[in-house]
Amino acid sequence: MSKLCGTVIVGLLLVCTAACNGASSSVAPSAVPGVTSVNGGEEALAAQPDTAAAAKPGPLTIVEIVLQPDGEFDVLQAAVVKAGLVDLLNGTKQHTVFAPTDLAFVTTLGVADEAAAIAAVEGLPVDQLTNILAYHVTHGRRTSRSVLAAPSYQMLNGGTLTRDALSAAGIAATDISASNGIVHVINAVLLP
Repeated sequence: MSKLCGTVIVGLLLVCTAACNGASSSVAPSAVPGVTSVNGGEEALAAQPDTAAAAKPGPLTIVEIVLQPDGEFDVLQAAVVKAGLVDLLNGTKQHTVFAPTDLAFVTTLGVADEAAAIAAVEGLPVDQLTNILAYHVTHGRRTSRSVLAAPSYQMLNGGTLTRDALSAAGIAATDISASNGIVHVINAVLLP
């Protein structure tokens, strides 16, 4: 098991370096109802104006969006459960989540498929996984317009995510409104 963890860590670091240098992948449209997939960093964010719908809380929590069956977030779901972040992302405090797709995890982990990505995530130490996931969450309800306006964001793990790093990750969909925040779908796993 420790060899797997070491391999996963090295794979994550290698892919992070590629992602930070502008590499990204295309992703299929999100399985979240009513969400249109858009590829491309800042252009995707700029193409998604703030709308009353995005600014208003939706009926589902962030966790309920991630836990939808047959969605784009099966690996993220396994990671959130293992890291013990379900209560945080199911609470009443407002958060903005940059949610990597299943393909993002497969690519970042350098594995063959979604099942292998889930197994790799489940093999990571909880503290390391929590740190990685917390780097995908920031306080407050940030629509695509406010995300584009800020040069950087303070993440829940204490790290700073720059707009350029987020843009390099590739934005697949924006402004999925939850009752407790907003979800933006990304094409890469962000690494602190």
